[in-house]
Amino acid sequence: MAWQEVDGRRYYYRGRRLCGRTRRVYVGAAGSPAAELAAAADHLRRLGREAAARERHAERERQRGAEAPLLQLCQMTDALTRAALLAAGFRQHDRGEWRKRRETDRAE
Repeated sequence: MAWQEVDGRRYYYRGRRLCGRTRRVYVGAAGSPAAELAAAADHLRRLGREAAARERHAERERQRGAEAPLLQLCQMTDALTRAALLAAGFRQHDRGEWRKRRETDRAE
């Protein structure tokens, strides 16, 4: 969690979830080996999580860049398919399936 100063002395606490609530757990005072080691270990753990988060973000960005041409291709093929079906006399029923238009002879 963090170092906290009480009456001019520093103490190290960790945050722990107990019974569904976050509690401060005392680790040690400044200068004690237990507190110094716990603070260093927590700091290293935090740095590792931040590095992993940066890697995940960079990987997500690489994937977005790689899939952009594919998404553009999908949009173009959807537009071409729609144009071909409309030209062939089909209509899209309620944004769902495509149906052939009925030919009505009104020239009688």
